[in-house]
Amino acid sequence: MKLSNFAACTLLLSLLSGCASEPTRPDWIAGDSAQYQRTQYLIGHGQANTLEEAKDRARADVSKIFQVAVVVSSEDMQRAKSDASGAMQLEQQATRNISTRTEQIISGIQIAEIWQDPANASYHVLAVLPRMQTATTLRQQIGELDAITRNHIEQSRNETDLFMKIAAASRAMNAQQERESLQKNLQVVDITGRGVEPQWSSAKLKTDLLELLKRVSIAPQVAADAPAGLSAMVAGALAQAGFVLDTSGHPQFSVQASMNLTDLGLQDGWYWQRGTLQITLIETANNRVRGTRNWSVKGNAQNKTDAARRAMDQADGILKQELGAAIIGMAIAK
Repeated sequence: MKLSNFAACTLLLSLLSGCASEPTRPDWIAGDSAQYQRTQYLIGHGQANTLEEAKDRARADVSKIFQVAVVVSSEDMQRAKSDASGAMQLEQQATRNISTRTEQIISGIQIAEIWQDPANASYHVLAVLPRMQTATTLRQQIGELDAITRNHIEQSRNETDLFMKIAAASRAMNAQQERESLQKNLQVVDITGRGVEPQWSSAKLKTDLLELLKRVSIAPQVAADAPAGLSAMVAGALAQAGFVLDTSGHPQFSVQASMNLTDLGLQDGWYWQRGTLQITLIETANNRVRGTRNWSVKGNAQNKTDAARRAMDQADGILKQELGAAIIGMAIAK
């Protein structure tokens, strides 16, 4: 039986309409993409009711592997701080640099595919990051940090001023801490997982730095009108930073600390204490001031005693976090 021209056209249109109502579901929704293979790309998926949210989730799915490297590197630095030379607190700058480099990598993530599910109108997004391009960038950055490390190591060896030696050694260590984070990222991006083998041991750089710090003897000195407890805070911060506390009466350096607190009274139901913590580094052989550093401190509570205690707690935290780096900064500035 032959179909009339009208019937044939009607059937054809019906078939085409049926095909159009059932769009093909992309392969990457449920698995790997044939076009963007994992050997060549890092892959991320995102699903949401809005397109922009789905894109953000896809990018985040790729970037999370690099964020893990930042967290691991930060934890490594925190352990270094408590174990050895990290008490200088210079790892904060290294952490910022690592985060900046990671953001630069993440900025290369591309939105490769978008698909809207006709069943519920939700959006599916595929984000990709080219492995080869990213690996090339990471290797270049690692090479730059290795060159920086080499220069600082040479500078530390050749310097005659002890504090200049320490500053150069700490910069070498920080550069390698940044490098370790990049190496972790490269091992993820590089399909072989090898990355670039380091030329220096971070553990050895930390040990070398600690040995240099032990060669600096410092006597803590506190102003007569300083709050009770400040002397112990300064001594504890110096020891944590790796310096040798000198009680012989003939130290190489002295750190003079003072702190004033002003009672601001009751404000909106809270008692306030505000003041300034000051540290001065003095070279005792010639009574030469190498530098001075000031920090603002404050504390509030529902009674005056607790407000003053909180201001002191803040000062203690500042000294533990920043005194080591501040001393080195003052010493090399003159």
